[in-house]
Amino acid sequence: MGIQAEATTEPNLLALPTFRLPHYPAFPLTLDAQPLCIINTAPTAPPIPTINTTIITPALGVATILHAWHPTALTAFLDLDAWFSLTWSLTTPTQCLEIGRIGRKITFGTLAACGEKWELMLTFDMAGGGGSSHGGAAPHPRGTWIPNAKESMQGARDVVCGEEIKALAVDWVRGCVAARVWETGGRGVTFRFWVEYAPMDVWGDGIPMAPGWLYASLDLGRCSACGVQSGTEVLLQRCGRCGTAAYCGDVCQRGDWKVHKFICTMKGEERGQALKISENGGLIGWDVERMFAEEGSGVESSNCNLPEGVLKRVRRRTGESGLGSNFHVEDAEVQEIADTFEKVSVAKARADF
Repeated sequence: MGIQAEATTEPNLLALPTFRLPHYPAFPLTLDAQPLCIINTAPTAPPIPTINTTIITPALGVATILHAWHPTALTAFLDLDAWFSLTWSLTTPTQCLEIGRIGRKITFGTLAACGEKWELMLTFDMAGGGGSSHGGAAPHPRGTWIPNAKESMQGARDVVCGEEIKALAVDWVRGCVAARVWETGGRGVTFRFWVEYAPMDVWGDGIPMAPGWLYASLDLGRCSACGVQSGTEVLLQRCGRCGTAAYCGDVCQRGDWKVHKFICTMKGEERGQALKISENGGLIGWDVERMFAEEGSGVESSNCNLPEGVLKRVRRRTGESGLGSNFHVEDAEVQEIADTFEKVSVAKARADF
């Protein structure tokens, strides 16, 4: 589902000049107050350990991990207007890696295998519109990642020096990218992904969701990995376990397992819930009052990854989001899951979240 990446003057980086947020096609994105880039992880790229540490930043590393796992995970991470929070995690038998964002606060690091105790927690705040200052310093450019000395720790030790937070963060993302953690597989390995479109359970991670269902509904007529449409020359095979993914071949199926496994191994009721709340053009169409501004209202986006002054995505005056629905369910098992969740009232579904 190709996002065009372009080489930069720095061979270790790839620019993403055409990477856009849905509904903002005209506006390029920034990351840490710089044009959006990721680390070049192609086989022909220089090995990560040989890259000068001054080139790799915490923001570049986090963006690279999310984009390599699933491009829409990076989209959601950058889409502050739509998603109040986001959590991505990789759990192995020995540890848990986690990347999270709540509003403009970013936290990432390593937890113990139980997933409850931080071994390394690094936190940054993104500067809002007009810049922000810490401790009386000059304002930071919009979108700058500022080390948060109040919410960073290594073991039981608080990390209160901004430069040390940056250095630890660079080491962490550098190690993750060098290890290609997004390709981690094997027994006991699970990737998880949650989002919140509004403040919900302060102790929870949000709604478990397939990244592909954030901005589009389930479409079994397209390959879940590459997006090719089913036709006379392309016959798609659906996931035999859950029926909520379709693939054009073994390569796409194997490559997407790291993403699909989370949904595939959910309980039927949870998977049905995810299907239901994303059926109107993706989860973004579930609560249009929060996601969209009224057409003509002039409400500006609060997203510091977009240029200042950009208007927030709008819905039609009729109250419709204008997203439409591409919800295609022909498989009996998937339909049964969706029908099961239909029995739960919308009011109860919203209350649960």
